[in-house]
Amino acid sequence: MSDTGLYGSVYEHLRMYADRLDQSLIGLRNPDSNIAKHSRLEIVRLLREITDNNSTNPATRLVSIILKQDLPSVTGNGLRLCRSLAQTLEQRMPNSNELDQLEQIAITLDKECSTTLARIRGQR
Repeated sequence: MSDTGLYGSVYEHLRMYADRLDQSLIGLRNPDSNIAKHSRLEIVRLLREITDNNSTNPATRLVSIILKQDLPSVTGNGLRLCRSLAQTLEQRMPNSNELDQLEQIAITLDKECSTTLARIRGQR
């Protein structure tokens, strides 16, 4: 597989996770409580998927590594934060601090998507 093909595949998987999180964050703010609850539970599923140490899915493992290393507010402890957020969101809606943390996760994934896209275009 060429570098372009490899980066294209990586980008596609990263974008899928980033889009799922972005859409769920939008839904979380929806005034309809059913939509907000569905979005909250989707974020829980996503965070559980990302932090599953037994996952054999290469895309999931890649996202785990990115968040473990690159989440700026908790460098080196990103997965711990994701697990904690998942546990909290199983019980209730997030407070403003937790929303900020979820936004940081989304931003980290978006930045990695941008970096990967730049590699595809030969800019990095």
